[in-house]
Amino acid sequence: MVNLMVYESGTYRVHELVGDVTMIGCAPSNHIVIANPVVSAQHAILLKVGDFYRLKDLHSTNGTQVNGVSITDAELKDGDEIRFGSVKAVFAEPSRKAWLKRTRRMLQTVVET
Repeated sequence: MVNLMVYESGTYRVHELVGDVTMIGCAPSNHIVIANPVVSAQHAILLKVGDFYRLKDLHSTNGTQVNGVSITDAELKDGDEIRFGSVKAVFAEPSRKAWLKRTRRMLQTVVET
């Protein structure tokens, strides 16, 4: 199963992506709720298309980035670093054994800088 690991308030949460559509934002009606003022109510949507996932920004106020590049629509790959505004996340497939350790280190580095 594919996961989205979101780093918030000094901790991380792993969200398993189980459906074909995953809404992301600060509103409680989203599948993944990010309670941060830089995240729009309906910030982005993750769509499963065949064996791939696409991330679409929903005209959010603070934008969405994948690997440091602002996007409106992007195909995601294992290990991609995502920002919803300034909130950091990582798209990951659990088949990679080291992804959790690597991602923890990466997210801790972001907090320190």
